Amino acid sequence: MRNLAVFKAIIFDLDGTLVDTLADLAGAMNWALGQLGEDTHSLDACRKMIGNGIVMFAKRALAPEKQHLRSGLLELMKTRYGQHCFAKSSVYPGVNELIVKLGQMGIRLAVATNKEHDDAVKIVEHFFAQGTFEIISGVRQNGPVKPDPAFAEAIMAKMALASDDFVVIGDSDVDIATAKSAQMLSVGVTWGFRSREDLAAAGADIIIDKPEEIFDLLT
Repeated sequence: MRNLAVFKAIIFDLDGTLVDTLADLAGAMNWALGQLGEDTHSLDACRKMIGNGIVMFAKRALAPEKQHLRSGLLELMKTRYGQHCFAKSSVYPGVNELIVKLGQMGIRLAVATNKEHDDAVKIVEHFFAQGTFEIISGVRQNGPVKPDPAFAEAIMAKMALASDDFVVIGDSDVDIATAKSAQMLSVGVTWGFRSREDLAAAGADIIIDKPEEIFDLLT
């Protein structure tokens, strides 16, 4: 594997990378769909809908002829998710140990996610110790979504580092595209919402199957 010892900071995706939030996201969306009398979706179907932000999740969850229901669906889903976002979510095995070790190694950490910003902060602060991540960046009203390079570039500016100092770690093509758009190295993880084949097709520089494989890249 490529040696990443020269890198100073890591930008992590959240859903599907640090925390398995699939059941709670799908549960909230299916509850909202049910309230509107619309068809619900399996976990596997929801897995493929997630990654481009909640607005796109809602769009994909509705049939083409039902898109006029999207704003109402979003409001219902947001309310439900805010009330139940910790019900079934959990940190992926090995991730806590990875994060602690990276901190001990002096590597600076950030989160960049297409989850709405307030929800992102809520999830990260629930599952990880305060101060673990120097920056938590989610989607704000009318703000950009990944893979818009503005996400990564804002983190780069706040940390006063260059793009060559960063690695982007995520589970989807969106994360790989984010890294490419900001001229950063990408590491795709297979334990999340997308497959190894998806990550390879997206052009991930490196693909790993377990969190501890990051240590092999850093030593």
